Amino acid sequence: MTIATRLPTRALGALSAQIVLALNSFVLQILVSRELGAAGLGTFALLFGAIVMATAFTTGLIGDSLTVLDRSKPSIRAALFRLGWVLVAALGILSFGVSVNYLPASTAVIFAVALAIFVTTDLARRMLMATLRFWRLVIVDSLALAATLLFLGAFSLGGPLQLNHFIAALATGQAVACLLALTQLPASERIIGVRGWGDWRAVLNYGVWRAVQQFVRPTTLNAARWIVLIAAGTAAVGELEAARVFVAPAMLLVQGFGSYLFSSYAADRDSDTALLVTRADRAATAMLIGAAFTALLAGSLLPFVGDWLTGGTFDLSLLAVLGWSCYAASCAAVLPYGSLAAVRGKQQLVLTIRLADSALSLALAAVLILGVGVGTSWIPWMLSVGSFVGGLLCRRILMPKAAMSS
Repeated sequence: MTIATRLPTRALGALSAQIVLALNSFVLQILVSRELGAAGLGTFALLFGAIVMATAFTTGLIGDSLTVLDRSKPSIRAALFRLGWVLVAALGILSFGVSVNYLPASTAVIFAVALAIFVTTDLARRMLMATLRFWRLVIVDSLALAATLLFLGAFSLGGPLQLNHFIAALATGQAVACLLALTQLPASERIIGVRGWGDWRAVLNYGVWRAVQQFVRPTTLNAARWIVLIAAGTAAVGELEAARVFVAPAMLLVQGFGSYLFSSYAADRDSDTALLVTRADRAATAMLIGAAFTALLAGSLLPFVGDWLTGGTFDLSLLAVLGWSCYAASCAAVLPYGSLAAVRGKQQLVLTIRLADSALSLALAAVLILGVGVGTSWIPWMLSVGSFVGGLLCRRILMPKAAMSS
């Protein structure tokens, strides 16, 4: 079987892996919503948002580097391994140092451990992605979800579940996923390489730009949550987060194909740029259509599913649901071009565009919500504005010649 004939199967595997991974957080957040209400979900969303931010940074610095750089070189492999462990330790310590000022000490410890485990697991998952073993990830994350639910089920027998239980359940599921992912790697990928730090400069030269770029979007989302927190309180954050969780399938579509696209662009880095841009156009169009269909489906199902998701403790906003669907579509518009440009070595330009479009979105949200007093349900619509602008800039500015020839 040739690589070309395997691509559709691998793309489906990438999407399936992303669906199962997101199902873990989706189910967990639904349970938080039902057990702890809007305020509890708001707190969990802010903490989980911080975990996603940390993971995005390590994904860019280590995960993207191991995908694009030549891992067969012992010096590169050694640098990836050692820098990865340094990051995990530093982020765990930092997360405890910050969170202990706002949370009970026990919660801060559990949160720091969960963050470190989540980051480590993501790097193990990226190794499987880099070797295009997406179907192995489906098995890994399915068993992780089972472990999470078993943990919560066991502790629910002793009384009502609390925030600590949900954070610990997240850590347990990800620990299981990490161990399983490592067992699924080929033996050659588990070899560390030379002693010492290896060629850490090569990793940092590529990875730092990608790390900051990957860090921008989740940081923007968490900054938007803080704007809502300041404007309307923790319960409002939870209500907005519940609407985002409701349309999570749209983001699954975008992220699943996105992980496949980055790996496939890296594998075909020597192909003609115009040809790859044409592929990116088709991918963006397909994901936009998928996101639009999901928005239509979400809007029609809201009256029937909304109360089940929240446990009847609060109502979901149709405006927010449709807004998050629009945001998913905006991510679909930018992701293929940003991934392609990064593989082509233009990650600095992609970062500049990401920073600009995120600043535009947050400035718009701050002015309209904190200044004018617009309802917080408009937040995802404001985030979509900058994201769509970023997609257009990536297409027109990063690859102008290829764009014209395609």
